[in-house]
Amino acid sequence: MPVRMHAMFRTRESQHLMRVVASILVMLAVAFPSPQAQAQAPGQASQQGAADTEVALKARIDAAYKLMMDAGRFDEGYAQLRATLLDAARSDLYDFTVESYSNAGATFLNNQILDYAEEIFAEGLKTRAMQQDVEKRGDFYLNYAMLKQAEKDYQGFVSMCATATNLYAQYHGKESQELLFANDVLATGVAAFGQIASAINIEQRNLKLAAQVAGTDDRFIWKLQNNLADMLRQMGAPTRALQYDLAVLEKRIGYYGSDHFNVLVSANNTAQDYLDLGKYDEALRYFHQDRDIAVVLKQEGNLVEQADAWLLYTRALSSAQPLDQPTLARLQQLTTDPNYPEILAIKIANLLAAHFVAVGDRENGMGQLERAQSIAEATYGVVHPLTFAARQAIANLKAKSNPEKAAADFAALDEDMLRWNWFQVGTAGNPIVAEASRALADDMLYDYARLAKDNASAVPAFAEAVRRWPTLENEKRDLLRRLSRLIDPNDTETRYLIQAGIRMSLAYQEAASSGDSSDDPGAVQPEQVEAAYQKATARVMAKYSFSQGVVDKPLPSAGALLKPNEALIDYFITRKWRADRESADPLEDERLYAIVTRKDRQPSLYDLGDPRRLIPAARETRIAKLRSTRSAQERGAVTLIDLNATFTGLYSGLIAPLEPSLGGADTLFVVPDGKLFSVPFPLLQDGRGASLDDRFVVRVLTRPESLLNAGVDQSFPKTGRALLAGGLDYARGSEKGAEPLPGTRKEVDAIASILGADHYSVEMLTGTAASERMLRKDMEQATIAHLATHGAYRDEKEGGVGAVNALWQSQVVLSQSGDRQSMKRDDDDGRLYGMELMNWDLSGLDLLVLSACETARGQETFVGGLRGLPTAIDIAGAKRSLLTLWPVDDAGTAAFMVGFYGHLAAGQTYPEALRQTRRDARDGKISGAQDPRVWAAFVMFEN
Repeated sequence: MPVRMHAMFRTRESQHLMRVVASILVMLAVAFPSPQAQAQAPGQASQQGAADTEVALKARIDAAYKLMMDAGRFDEGYAQLRATLLDAARSDLYDFTVESYSNAGATFLNNQILDYAEEIFAEGLKTRAMQQDVEKRGDFYLNYAMLKQAEKDYQGFVSMCATATNLYAQYHGKESQELLFANDVLATGVAAFGQIASAINIEQRNLKLAAQVAGTDDRFIWKLQNNLADMLRQMGAPTRALQYDLAVLEKRIGYYGSDHFNVLVSANNTAQDYLDLGKYDEALRYFHQDRDIAVVLKQEGNLVEQADAWLLYTRALSSAQPLDQPTLARLQQLTTDPNYPEILAIKIANLLAAHFVAVGDRENGMGQLERAQSIAEATYGVVHPLTFAARQAIANLKAKSNPEKAAADFAALDEDMLRWNWFQVGTAGNPIVAEASRALADDMLYDYARLAKDNASAVPAFAEAVRRWPTLENEKRDLLRRLSRLIDPNDTETRYLIQAGIRMSLAYQEAASSGDSSDDPGAVQPEQVEAAYQKATARVMAKYSFSQGVVDKPLPSAGALLKPNEALIDYFITRKWRADRESADPLEDERLYAIVTRKDRQPSLYDLGDPRRLIPAARETRIAKLRSTRSAQERGAVTLIDLNATFTGLYSGLIAPLEPSLGGADTLFVVPDGKLFSVPFPLLQDGRGASLDDRFVVRVLTRPESLLNAGVDQSFPKTGRALLAGGLDYARGSEKGAEPLPGTRKEVDAIASILGADHYSVEMLTGTAASERMLRKDMEQATIAHLATHGAYRDEKEGGVGAVNALWQSQVVLSQSGDRQSMKRDDDDGRLYGMELMNWDLSGLDLLVLSACETARGQETFVGGLRGLPTAIDIAGAKRSLLTLWPVDDAGTAAFMVGFYGHLAAGQTYPEALRQTRRDARDGKISGAQDPRVWAAFVMFEN
């Protein structure tokens, strides 16, 4: 039985690997090719084999190869080879035909005669033999994929390689050496085209499966680990690469001995890891090991000279070698010599550029940067971190003398990196790789912000970048948003399809960026996203006749959306990382910016400094304590921390610098980022003791795109369906479950009375009735949903489970939940996790109230800014949600909520009602809610 379970685990891994490949194809809009889908060459079907036997055909092929090797007879030999292959194709020797075409194409590929290789593979693909049940077709497609890689045809490579893996799985099994090898080819090829996150995802899964099949001491495992380390190094994760490289180096020395070529490769890779980490002594040690092996091997080529070049570069970079004229001359030679690794040439060019700029020679500095870009593009393509880094360095150098050109360069670079990051995050497969991919853009955004700070003309483009980066907004979602603004406002069916396309895209991206996509059968998959997008756009095309110019018109800017009395504050954190992003102190610098936009004005950019000084560790500790202490009588905690002490000074850091741009405004739209999601903005007080709530209607947006919906009617619907849940029974058999909350039943009864008098049909779920199944059915049909119960969020620092997605640690507690926490999709466990809620369709909800503890909290992330229930609710499509930042008093919460609904029923808008309820609580008009630790906890997110 244990063996069978082990085999089942391996089968799941291979299935996950196939889903990863399929997801890459979908995101590329490439169809997964069918091995039987190719067209036949004209006339082949009716022709039968010639008199030649397989032996005779093989002899003719061998003779053709020999003829090509004779001086001056290459073309004659090639013509004979092609004629023989065609004769084979007309025969019924299917296995021989496929193998012959595959070998011939591979031969020309290996000799870099790519046009002839393409002719042979293209012809072979159309043969009758390729339509038959021939095992060797896997080799044919894999060899053709390698040609596509050499031709830099990315989509062709992925398509052919995916077909090869499909065939290997069919003929050899999902754990076969053939399939594992093909997956490695796919991973390394995908990485070569700059799609490194996809490559890491494939190779990690391939390595895991291979280790289960062959064991960790198999040499093929070392090859996979070597390749994975190279990908991690390219992704800017040298610490993780080093772990693999050191292990492989040790294994190879133990197997081959100290003086073997494979050991040389591992020594060089290890040295590069240390080089990227800035540990130059260790880098020199392993480069010396590389050189010592090269001397012993005495192989053809320039292995010794390459090691010497790496040593020279390392000494120059660490300042151990002065950059005198002989050294500069030698380094410059190395940047143009094709006998040395391209990655070394790029590094040297960057070193030389920094030197020339430092001594005032900007012309030579720019020349070296342009050389680095040229090498990177020729070697790795235009969408690769090394190419992006070269473009960024050029833009930074231009900024010193021509900021307008620099701004144009940054805008173009921003566009390309955003598109690249969107693809990486969507195929990363785990949160570490997704975050690493996103972190690669931080250096660019850090420098872009510095340029915009000193050049007002660059601020509008930077503001647009800030809009798109938090959720990696892509062309497809923006197109759907544009279409939603063009269609008939009363066309609810088309609008629903558009909203579904956006919802599914965001849900997939969130799951993929957190590593819960291909491993989670309940998660949205890329083919579902593409299908929803196609369905929505097809519906619009069928029903409307918009011109392309109308469709392509950009979304309105924030300045165009705002009213004269409104201001948008978009906070955005940029980071400059150290080489080792996994160290205890990974950040070299961190800057918080605020972009303030007013009606028909250019946005203003404010540098607010290091957010770690605005919200230092001591203040974060007080915020954590604010959430920590629990009580049976309350909806979470008796809060003992003084809020004024916790949040004092934040007004001067977050709002006061922006005052020059806020004059005449009475409404503030605030888009938080990172740590700022934990800040109760209405509570912040200026030097005179006036709170932000006194001066402005404060409206918090989950993301910048939410402003597109902020101008719609904010009035409480006069009629509709309300779902209210409270007074729940948490016991499950012998498990007591969470403490009862008697105030919640009174709360929902009172709200039901208010809504019932306002022409609402009210459904109540109490006791054991609030199951997840019932809740989903009713919420997806409701206008208003109000859940009065327990809620919680726990990260690793506060007792949460390590290495578990924050959306599985964000929850609403329902009926019969008991004491268990499954953290998985289960409609019967009595717990609604953020990951589950994210897949619900709440697009009909005008308001979702989670009258529970800590429902506004989440994990700070680079993708989205926050990962928690606010994220899940936003993605699910609810128009707005009322949540809590910390545990709140049960009785006070109930009274606060009743007051809030009373103001809504009286005709106030959602923002006005919440503001007035806070004022009533502060003025002692709401029993039990006067303490700001009650009324300040509530935040409404507009989606």
